[in-house]
Parts: sequence; structure tokens; C-alpha cells
Amino acid sequence: MHVLFNKHFSGLREAIVDTLFPTQCLVCRRDDSVIKHGLCSSCDEAITAICQEPACPTCGRSVAKYEVSQRICGDCRGKIPRVNGTVRVGPYAHVMQPLIKAFKYQCQENVLELFGPKLANVVLKATWFSRVEAIAIVPTHWRRRLRRPFYAPSSLADYVSRACHLPLAPILRRTRCGPHQIGLSYKARVQNVRGAFALRKGVKLSKARILLIDDVKTTGATIEECARVLRGNGATEVYAAVAARAQGSPGDFMKNSAV
Repeated sequence: MHVLFNKHFSGLREAIVDTLFPTQCLVCRRDDSVIKHGLCSSCDEAITAICQEPACPTCGRSVAKYEVSQRICGDCRGKIPRVNGTVRVGPYAHVMQPLIKAFKYQCQENVLELFGPKLANVVLKATWFSRVEAIAIVPTHWRRRLRRPFYAPSSLADYVSRACHLPLAPILRRTRCGPHQIGLSYKARVQNVRGAFALRKGVKLSKARILLIDDVKTTGATIEECARVLRGNGATEVYAAVAARAQGSPGDFMKNSAV
């Protein structure tokens, strides 16, 4: 009788909670009886579709299929990037935007159940995966970590490290806090992060091949600066993996970006 009462009470409590605080899709905010990773079924299908769009193997920007076969997009052609290759879950567009914001700013850790496996999968499929020796996180400043303990890149890196059986190496640190990159032009972003990263004390790199993980790549200024530090201290190859890649190239990047 006691067990039956507890089961009945538990079911009643869940029904009341669902009525008073209905579960909403993180993207469309519509109540739905089928929720997966915080998504309704239609938004889950939309995310799956958008993540199948082709991307440049070098910078991760959305491109036409023929550009993927050429291994480089028009924006990367003629340049010598410090990052040898980039993979992403999907473009920072449409249904991906509210999901990334929920993950990045609202501490929606359940989104990791969606992004974690997808990011690990694209890393495993990368042509350069077998060359990677360790994973490094694009770090934030310790003051920001105090204000916002949940840090999306750390969660992603932890997941990818376990799924891909790669060691997680805390080799980078942010030397100064500085203003956020949000709303800055490409040139201002480059200047904002210049000299903002360094190796942790005691770290020595000798011909290392490192995979950098971040949540969003907008213009690539932050990841490029981290790669500059790594290469300047002995790394020979640097790759990047991000949950989302913003559309557009550094040359046509406009202000008021959301990430």
C-alpha cells in the first residue's frame, strides 16, 4: 500500500509540475509532448538537416559542395592560416542560434547531449584525426569563470576527450579579461585578443599536434590567436572543432554579431 501510494503521489506531482511549468522547446518555445535534448521533434529534424550542410575543411564556413572537394573555400584561398583544419557541428544560423545561446549563456547543459556526440563524430571523421595528440580548450579568464561557472567549451572538450580517447591538456591560459568580442568588427576582434593568451607555466610543446575546442567560431580571430601562441611555442599542427560556425567571412563580417 505504501509503495502504491508513493507511485501515485510521484505521478501526481509530475503531472502538476508539467502543467504549471510545461516543457518548452529551446528553439521554437512551443510546448511539445516529444522533447529530445530540449528540442521538439520538428526542431530536432531541422537541426539534423542543417548540420549536414557542407563546410570548408579549413575554416569551417558553409560552402557549396564543389568547394569541399577542393579542400578549401574561396575565402581561404591564397591565405596561410595558423589552423590547419576546422570541423563544426553546424552553421550558426536559423535553428542553431537559439540552441547555442541556451547552451552558452543559459547553462542548458542538456544541450551537451546533442552537441557532444555530434562534435565527437565530426572530429573522428576528420582526415587529420589520427594526427592529433591532445585537446586544448580556448580558455576564458578566471574572473569570467567566477561570474559564470558553466563554460560551454569545457563541457564540449570533456565530452570529445572521452569519446575520442584523446587527453585533455590544460595548456592555455587567458592573460587578461578585456571586453567581449560581441559586436566588434573583424579588425577590432583581432586587436582585442592580440596577446590575450599564453601557455601555462611549466608547459613545453615539442612538435605537438593540438586540437582546439570552442563553442562558436565567428571570424576565427580568437582561435587564430590561440593557434599563434601554440605554434610560437613548439606546436607544429593546430586544428579546431566548434559547435557552430558563423556565416560570412572576415572580410564581410558586420557588427552586432550575437557571439
